[in-house]
Amino acid sequence: MSHKAKKLIASNIYSKSIILTAKIGLAAIISLPLNNITVAQEITQTSTPTVIDNILINPDIGITDHQTFNINSDPWWNIPSHPKTSVVYFRWYWEELEPQQGQYNFQLIDKTINQTAALGKKIVIRFMTMAGKDEVYYNPSPNKGKKILGVPCWLKKQIDDKTIGQTCPDNNHFVVDYKNPILKENLERFIKAMGKRYNNNKNILRLDVGLIGTWGEWNLASQMGYQQPTLGHHGYTTKDLIPYITLMQNAFPDKQLSIDLTSPDDDITSYATQRGIGWRADCIGDWQSGWNHMEQGYPNTIEHIQGNGYNTNMYADPNFLNRWKQAPVDFEVCQDLDHWAQNKSIYTLDTVKKTFDFALDSHASLFNLKSGNVPVIYKDLVNDFIKKLGYRFELSSVEINSRFVPASPIKITSKWKNVGVAPSYNNYPVVWRLRNADNYVVSYFATHNDIRTWLPAENRHTSTPTYKQVDTFYLPADIQPGSYQLDVALVEPSTTIAKIKLAIDGMLTDNWYNIDTINIQK
Repeated sequence: MSHKAKKLIASNIYSKSIILTAKIGLAAIISLPLNNITVAQEITQTSTPTVIDNILINPDIGITDHQTFNINSDPWWNIPSHPKTSVVYFRWYWEELEPQQGQYNFQLIDKTINQTAALGKKIVIRFMTMAGKDEVYYNPSPNKGKKILGVPCWLKKQIDDKTIGQTCPDNNHFVVDYKNPILKENLERFIKAMGKRYNNNKNILRLDVGLIGTWGEWNLASQMGYQQPTLGHHGYTTKDLIPYITLMQNAFPDKQLSIDLTSPDDDITSYATQRGIGWRADCIGDWQSGWNHMEQGYPNTIEHIQGNGYNTNMYADPNFLNRWKQAPVDFEVCQDLDHWAQNKSIYTLDTVKKTFDFALDSHASLFNLKSGNVPVIYKDLVNDFIKKLGYRFELSSVEINSRFVPASPIKITSKWKNVGVAPSYNNYPVVWRLRNADNYVVSYFATHNDIRTWLPAENRHTSTPTYKQVDTFYLPADIQPGSYQLDVALVEPSTTIAKIKLAIDGMLTDNWYNIDTINIQK
């Protein structure tokens, strides 16, 4: 069999080729007459990859595009300075997705997901029911210029006594009543339909639980003023809101979910985080004078969630600050960085660094800059922030033990670090491979590790743990003597497609990393 044929077998019959390599190796050892064996000495060689400081664009983490697939080349909103992304963020109002009762606009969602996947990215989705007062749709929406109702017109006519006639007036001052049984029944049917179609879609990274309130942020801001727009202040109890959490979990049992921080008047976030849901905050970087999110809003809410606030929390989550170890944390910028640069007396370099440090200390994975410009004044801070956001894997050392003869065991001991601030919430298993002098892959070695367990340091001021992995394989029985390259990759599960860029030197054109040279003897 030619080397080229071996490569095709290894690529196309991934799991079988790996299993056969091990079995053939064992059979060869057993069948050889013992009196004819000249036992080669075991050799140990160690490689120490060089750590790099580059920005790495990796799956599931980093800066997100907002309502666009790639703002750098978007015909409507071209902003070349926005960082590169691996995740896009789209949110839709219910009225866009169910314009007629029982008739779903799957085409809009499918097209968006497909365009995302074509760029090698994943998508985060939010379904919403209420917009801010007087907000309108903008390009490229077919509803450009029309005020956003949020809920479908056909439903509004059923639940709003002031809406009479065949059409809804171009007015979105209507405040949704989330206790209304007609609304709850129809929203449940809608979300079940979404879950049936999209729960198993591998291109969806996660969904926000954003069914409630203005912009899906679990408050009634804009519609009810900004002084006390919290749901608790307007008569909602946690029991009123729990069904919406349960609805999303039931419809999307296989997807990561996240929920907004809400407020010290509401207990729904702590209820959700205790049940495996991640959390997010949609106005990070608000340092305006007087009350603001960074100095009062977020600290007070986090205290309340843990049960330490000035209001009693019947669903307190004392372990809230450790939930990042199993569920994601995301942020969305308040205003945008151009707004910050225009208000330099508030958004000093020190203040902006405090904003980014808050996200890092919260172990964030995603940060939505709203696809905005990154002013030169903040560029270095943003670049440094991106290098830490989410996971970042270093391979510290690789030790190889083997007699380096056909069918002999080869033990690979590798040491890894996650120098980011969050785990990977999806597993990308470690796979090793051997390439011959003609650059053909002669063998793949799969492992059974789970990188989701590779946690970073508890905080930015403690040392990063090292994860030691020991894997033993068998060299192919028919491997020819000569020099071979040992490569490694973190791959798409059940494939040999490298997905994650490591913070080390030696990356090849296919995103695998060359680690060492081994010499096979007769």
